[in-house]
Amino acid sequence: MKLFQINLLLLFVFFFVANGRSQVNKARVDSLYAVCIKEKADTAKINLLILISSEFQGKDKVKGVSFAREALELSYRIRFEKGICLSSAIIGDYYYGQLSYPDALKNYLVASSAGEKEGMSEELSQIYNAMGIIYSNQQRFEQSLKYFLKVAKIAESRKNAKRLAVSYNNIGICYKNLGRHTEAKKYYNLALDEFEKTGFKRGIASANSNLGIISHILGDDDAALKHYARATEVFRQIKDTVNEAGINSNIGELYRDKKEYKKALEYYQKGLDQALKFRSVNFTDDAYEGISKLYAEMKDFEKAYRYNQLHLALKDSINNEEGMRQVQEMEKRLENEKQEKEIQILKQEKEIQRLKVASQSAVIKKNSVIIYSVIAILIIVLIMAFFIYKAYKQIKRTNIELAEKKKEIQDSINYAKNIQEAMLPEVSVLRNYFPEGFGLFMPKDVVSGDFYWFNELNGRFYFAIADCTGHGVPGGFMSMIGIDKLNQSLTDNKIDSLSDILSFLNNGIKKALKQTNNSSLSRDGMDIAICSFDKETRVLNYAGANRPLFVVRNNEVLEFKPTKASIGGFTEIDQVFEEQVIQLFKNDTLYLFSDGFVDQFGGPNKKKFMTKQLKSVLLENHSLPMSKQEIYYKQIFENWRGSLDQVDDVLLFGVRI
Repeated sequence: MKLFQINLLLLFVFFFVANGRSQVNKARVDSLYAVCIKEKADTAKINLLILISSEFQGKDKVKGVSFAREALELSYRIRFEKGICLSSAIIGDYYYGQLSYPDALKNYLVASSAGEKEGMSEELSQIYNAMGIIYSNQQRFEQSLKYFLKVAKIAESRKNAKRLAVSYNNIGICYKNLGRHTEAKKYYNLALDEFEKTGFKRGIASANSNLGIISHILGDDDAALKHYARATEVFRQIKDTVNEAGINSNIGELYRDKKEYKKALEYYQKGLDQALKFRSVNFTDDAYEGISKLYAEMKDFEKAYRYNQLHLALKDSINNEEGMRQVQEMEKRLENEKQEKEIQILKQEKEIQRLKVASQSAVIKKNSVIIYSVIAILIIVLIMAFFIYKAYKQIKRTNIELAEKKKEIQDSINYAKNIQEAMLPEVSVLRNYFPEGFGLFMPKDVVSGDFYWFNELNGRFYFAIADCTGHGVPGGFMSMIGIDKLNQSLTDNKIDSLSDILSFLNNGIKKALKQTNNSSLSRDGMDIAICSFDKETRVLNYAGANRPLFVVRNNEVLEFKPTKASIGGFTEIDQVFEEQVIQLFKNDTLYLFSDGFVDQFGGPNKKKFMTKQLKSVLLENHSLPMSKQEIYYKQIFENWRGSLDQVDDVLLFGVRI
């Protein structure tokens, strides 16, 4: 689960946008423009154009940017650095608002270069902050850190406490994202000191929350809990229960890492209740994910499975919301393109007006037609180039987001794999009863829906293979529930009858997945073959739920058929599973297997391997040493599969008496 971190990147907004008005004062604009036209001095004219541009920033940004561009062109012509700085910054703010980060950065770089030449520290502080935010949004934290450090230096020199506090907090966030946790903690503490001086409560709560995260990462959980407590106290003062929910989930994560599961569950539940009450989808999802992992560590796999299902369902919802957000961003970009066209049209109208004033002659009219045609062609070319560039940036951004989501999912699957491997029995127990044996275990995905199990009771050795519904993470959850129920039947309840063990397993699965009534949506279950063996008498008991037992004896394959019913799913709760007693002899070879081997498509005709062909292969090779059989059957499977994908988990288990 991601730790909830509070960013204050946007605490102070850009100087230029902040001075914008929500409504354009047309009379004031007309008055300023009339003065601007008559103004002879270039620097005064530039300042008026920038002032007019600022009048439009809150309402009609397209017109505002057109005046800023006019000011920029004139500033370049006379090399007026202050004008270059202010007009480029306004254009940068415009592109930032349209989420066009490359164009915004290009203009901010021009503005910062000019501002540095003139020592414009106040304007530079705003420009550097905007650049730091953009680089942070792009995950380029080294670049982001560079500019936030510049903001902090200016804030120190100008004794601006609130801005200094925000910049320290932003620097701490960059260091944390870069993995430099000690430096992150230093700057979070500096931010907290400055926020305390200004009395800015949201800043105090935010800095304490971030200090709680970084202290936990550094292993100082006592300090982390103190900071979380202080953050919670301040959020309550300002009645911010939503962020308090995030902090409670963070505390739950801390206690889970400390293996204090009761406290962890208490805080996770508190965070979940608050998130549900205030309809915070992200915090609700974080709490579900954390509780699922907590129950998995507590080996309560039924509840782990239930909360994981809630987490996955809500994550799908968030992804849908993310899709809508991307659509809205695309609409915003299209609106940006429309505004760009309007800018070009404004330029065109100004050019037409200039030509009309200059001359009414036929020659000028003819030239104007040519000029307009060229401009139109250029506009079309530029628009096409703009669409192509935007599409390229969107594809690139989408690929980055997909890669990040893929990594998160893969990390969760690997975590599930570790839990599953811890549940599987030690192979050394098998050697006590069957010195010669092998187990070919080939999961289709990282986590398997097939599993093997063995245990001992009253001098008999119990072993089984099972094939759960599905594969991957859902199959993995089913396998862990199955292993847990088998262990309960033998270790806790001392059930020695294979028929009764399968009945116990059937009842346990149906109750765990709430399949005891017809309204249940879950019909998951498993097929299984289970045996018990007396080493002294060589008597084998066998029972199966849709999985057979093969015994190769005297160059013949003896097939012992299972009960035609699964464990769980649609099987009745009182289903009886037949138990068979078999007298084994020296050199008999036993095979148990899931359906992954026989259902694999391949061969010259891309067909299934089938049970009949498996019998022939086992009969042909059963006399080989068991260690070689494992290698040989894996080679047969891979040769049959060829270039086709593996369709299911594969488990083939063999022992020789």
